[in-house]
Amino acid sequence: MQTEHPLRAWRKNQTKPMTQGDLAGLLGVVPSQVSQIESGIKGCSLDVALKIRNLAGDAVPLESLLPTQEAAE
Repeated sequence: MQTEHPLRAWRKNQTKPMTQGDLAGLLGVVPSQVSQIESGIKGCSLDVALKIRNLAGDAVPLESLLPTQEAAE
């Protein structure tokens, strides 16, 4: 059983839940990049990781923004 990605959980648990498109706009990326990060398919750049950290704080661990081993296989 797979657990929900911390970024997805944080995004959905906001006072006004954000779509991937909303978050992508705040980060300056395309929605498909947010989807790939949340799926563990791809990681993100340091710049994007720091933007996420500024928005989400400790709710989204930096290591969760790296691609998962399963996605690499």
